Amino acid sequence: MKKLMMVSVVAVLGFAGEAAATPTGLRKILNMGCETDRNICWVDVSGAAVGPAGCSSTSLRFSPASTNGKSILSLLTGAFLAGKEVNFEVNTTTCFAEQPTFPVIGYINFI
Repeated sequence: MKKLMMVSVVAVLGFAGEAAATPTGLRKILNMGCETDRNICWVDVSGAAVGPAGCSSTSLRFSPASTNGKSILSLLTGAFLAGKEVNFEVNTTTCFAEQPTFPVIGYINFI
C-alpha cells in the first residue's frame, strides 16, 4: 500500500515542465495554512532554509488553484495531522511569484 501511495503521489503531483528542483530531505511540518482572499498556501518545515538565494526560507509556498495544488493541500494536511514527514522538491531558480520572498514547492513525496 505504501508503494502504491508513493507512486500515486509522484504521478499526481509531478509538474510537467517544472524548473530545476532540489529535494529537502524528510521534513516535519510545523505549521501550515492558506489565505482566504488569494490563492496562496504555505507550509512551515523543520530544518535548514531551502530555495534560491533571494528567497531561501523554511516557509514554503504553493497555489491551491490548480488540481495539483488542491492535491498537495490535501496530502500535506493529512501528513501534518498524522505527524508524518514529507520530502519537498523546491524550485531552485525562481521564487513564488505572488510572494517573492518565499520559495515555491515543485512537488512532494512521502517515503
